[in-house]
Amino acid sequence: MPDHEEMQWVKSTANELNNLLQVITEASQFLQRYTGGNPDAQRYFDMMRSAIDRAAQLSRAMLDSSQAQPQQTASVHPFPLPGQFTSAPATESKMPFANASQQRLEQSDIKIANPNGPRELIMIVDDEDFVTLLAQRVLTDEGYRVITAKDGFQALEIYKKLQDQIRLVILDFTMPIMDGSEVFSELRLINPAVSVVLSSGFTEQDKLKWMLAKGLRGFIPKPYTQQKLLLQVRSTLDAIKQERA
Repeated sequence: MPDHEEMQWVKSTANELNNLLQVITEASQFLQRYTGGNPDAQRYFDMMRSAIDRAAQLSRAMLDSSQAQPQQTASVHPFPLPGQFTSAPATESKMPFANASQQRLEQSDIKIANPNGPRELIMIVDDEDFVTLLAQRVLTDEGYRVITAKDGFQALEIYKKLQDQIRLVILDFTMPIMDGSEVFSELRLINPAVSVVLSSGFTEQDKLKWMLAKGLRGFIPKPYTQQKLLLQVRSTLDAIKQERA
């Protein structure tokens, strides 16, 4: 069984997550009353409730797994304890970062949302599930095909396999372990002509200037509207087509 310190950390983290979910639920219910039954807004509220339900399931799973974990020489957490970090052997990757996920993606494992859509294939890289879900829904509703990645490592694995098909990467700046500028650098090593639009609520200006100088296609400040996302995506893709023509 996990030791006392580990058990207390899991319990406190799960409780804090539940409290945050309650705040989000109450806020969404309050805002929903002011949408006037707008069908587009209702769709996003339905997505939010689905995400909240999933987060609540994960929270309960954290507690259940910690209580049911069998005796072993070393306990493994779904999340690191404060002050702890995991790392892979240096031989696992040529990148200057340890791969947080040892599992290598096979091309057959990569899921494309709206696979028969008539428009370009776009990859969204963001560690915020709700943001990713919203952006995916907006883009697929407009006919785009979409792949999502939850962190930089997964994005690089996907891009290595599908770089010939992915026409645009929408990249979050603030992510754990590898921030947007570091992911951008690694993508450029794979393909110097990679097309990337940065999306973030906070960006270090020096890094943004460096990325723009290295070929960053644009920047979408968070939170963005559906219209701003679609406008940025379409204008960027059209500009790429004109350049290649």
